Amino acid sequence: MTTTTHDPDTVPNLGIPTFTQGLMVEGVKDWFVLSGQIGLKADGTLAGRDTESQIRQAFANIANLLADAGLGLDDLVFLRFYLTDPADIPTMRTTRNDFLGSRKVPSTLLVITALANPDWTVEIEAVAARR
Repeated sequence: MTTTTHDPDTVPNLGIPTFTQGLMVEGVKDWFVLSGQIGLKADGTLAGRDTESQIRQAFANIANLLADAGLGLDDLVFLRFYLTDPADIPTMRTTRNDFLGSRKVPSTLLVITALANPDWTVEIEAVAARR
């Protein structure tokens, strides 16, 4: 699979080094679409009440699902983040970089009033592709 980022001068540059407006994915054989992942551990307990713990657990869940499908974090081609507090945006970006480094993965970030459970502060949807 070959990927090429697309950030032409004709669209806004948000100044976020790990963000890209578009990603061309060539040579894709399979797509893997994940349901939104939250900060719950496999045993159903909350990883923590703080957003960073929940983001870390959501990314761990994503990594585990990808591994189950024979994929890895490098195969991600799209992410959608839902946060319940705009003050958590810097934490989301820092924690995202802990898992993905400087990789540019197209993403959407939404700050919403609530998730399905009042204890949840983050949900992350993901799409991956395999050559």
